Amino acid sequence: MGKRIEEKKIIFESLKEALLVLLDDDVFNKISVTQLVEKAGIARSTFYKYFNDKEDLVRFLIQEEMKEFDKRFHPKTIEERYQSKYINEVWQYLLKNKRAIKGIAKAGLSHLYLEEIYKHLLELFPYRMTSQEMINLYGLAGAQYNIIFNLFLPRSK
Repeated sequence: MGKRIEEKKIIFESLKEALLVLLDDDVFNKISVTQLVEKAGIARSTFYKYFNDKEDLVRFLIQEEMKEFDKRFHPKTIEERYQSKYINEVWQYLLKNKRAIKGIAKAGLSHLYLEEIYKHLLELFPYRMTSQEMINLYGLAGAQYNIIFNLFLPRSK
C-alpha cells in the first residue's frame, strides 16, 4: 500500500474513532469540527480537504463500511441479498460494528444510512433495472435499514 493511501486510511480511522468517542459524551449537533479534529489529532484544513462538514464525514464512513462489507460478502444479484446466508452475514457484521451503528443512531443520522445504502446498491447494479428489480432493491435497502435500526438497535420504550 502506498504511503499516501496509508496516510489517508489513518486520517479516516482517526476521525471515525474521534467521532465515536465524542458521541459518547455529546450529541452530534453540538460536536464541532474543531473538537473532532483535535480529538483525531489532525489539522482542520486536513478535515476540509476531504469533507465539507460532519455529515459528509458520516456519509463517507457509511460508504466505506459498505464497501468493506462487500469485499467480504459479495452476492452477485439482488435476489441473493435476500437469502438467509446473506442476511446472517449482515447480522454478524453488525455485531462487529455495533459501536459505530449505535453512534449513527445516537446522532440521529440513521436516515443517512438508508440514503447511502440506496446509492451503494445502485452502484453495485449499474445496469438499467426493470421495475421489479428496482422494487426489490429498494425493499432490500429498507429491510436492511429496519434490521439495523429497529431489530439490532431496538428503540427504548
